[in-house]
Amino acid sequence: MSWVKFIEGDTAAFEQIYNEFVDDLYIYGTHYHTDHATVIDSIHDLFGDLFGNPKIAKDVNVKYYLFASLRRRLHRNKVAQDKFSNVQLQEVLNWSEDNSFEQEEMKEAQIGLLREKFDKLPSRQKEVLFLKYYMNFRYEDIAEMMSINIETCRTLSFRGLKQLRLELNSPEALSIIFFAFYLNIPAS
Repeated sequence: MSWVKFIEGDTAAFEQIYNEFVDDLYIYGTHYHTDHATVIDSIHDLFGDLFGNPKIAKDVNVKYYLFASLRRRLHRNKVAQDKFSNVQLQEVLNWSEDNSFEQEEMKEAQIGLLREKFDKLPSRQKEVLFLKYYMNFRYEDIAEMMSINIETCRTLSFRGLKQLRLELNSPEALSIIFFAFYLNIPAS
């Protein structure tokens, strides 16, 4: 397994794991922390601290371990208010091959509306929704990362989706939520 080689100091394993997770870590980090330079530095510091470290557990869910470690690192380095920005929905929603002007304009309006409503959600609800529906973490993992219980995690998710449903009462706007969260198209 490449994780074991990574923590033993194998540079090929480092490159493989770094390339596999760096983009998702960056996306997550920029939603958890508003300072992009701090996010990049934290990711690099994280990989530097883990690489070749024999004290790291060998039998872990690598994605979960990296996300939880980055979250803790960013939490310690946080200098601004906890402001969780929205998911890069424009990239997520590039599902349509029809680029007609009317459809693009309608899609932009829907994305703008969802961004506006998503930004108004409390930061913890936004974080749970991002981790659950965009990054595919289980509630158990999210709860552990956020140091909350599983029921609180589920409640935050339910309330966030309910609020978006109430705010976006048109079927067209609601379809954006389904495309963004349930199709889980990764951002490039």
